[in-house]
Amino acid sequence: MKAYFTGCLYQKDKFINQYEKIVATLKRTGYSVFEDTTSTLLEEVLSKSDDDRISYYKKVLKWIDSSDLVVVEASFPSTLSIGHEITLSLEKSRPVIILYKKGKEPTFLMGLKNEKIIWAEYTDESLEKVLISSIEKAKMKMDVRFNFFVSPKILAYLDWIAQKRMIPRSVFLRNLIEKEMKKDKVKV
Repeated sequence: MKAYFTGCLYQKDKFINQYEKIVATLKRTGYSVFEDTTSTLLEEVLSKSDDDRISYYKKVLKWIDSSDLVVVEASFPSTLSIGHEITLSLEKSRPVIILYKKGKEPTFLMGLKNEKIIWAEYTDESLEKVLISSIEKAKMKMDVRFNFFVSPKILAYLDWIAQKRMIPRSVFLRNLIEKEMKKDKVKV
């Protein structure tokens, strides 16, 4: 299992202990972790060239895409990058654990409603326990691969849908199933 972790570099000096504890807990629970929040200096980020920023952005996209789970420390949420990373993760249908220190609620982010988000308030003493509990909740929200056979005619139609509507075949099929579930009033 793979996890992507991010936190605010602008507040790294205040939250480094939490960041390191989050990464260590993820590793201890069996995740390989993509992150550079604990090792990157703010000055390095601010001095990157345009080419370096493009390369870094692509690296983060790859990390999110390769991850089964995304963990965000959002006690200081006033950064565009964290909100953008959360949005990208949700677009990739990744469960997102949003951790925040008690009394530091990310009020604007809390307006974001999505079934893939796990909101998790913690104290310094409860961080590990809260994260482990949140990981268990996130596992219940992870997508499961489901393969099946279709006729060439159906495949041609799905390819047409993907090309004309600009949505992946799997998204189209998932939307059809969800529409039927709503129509049948099935809650799972």
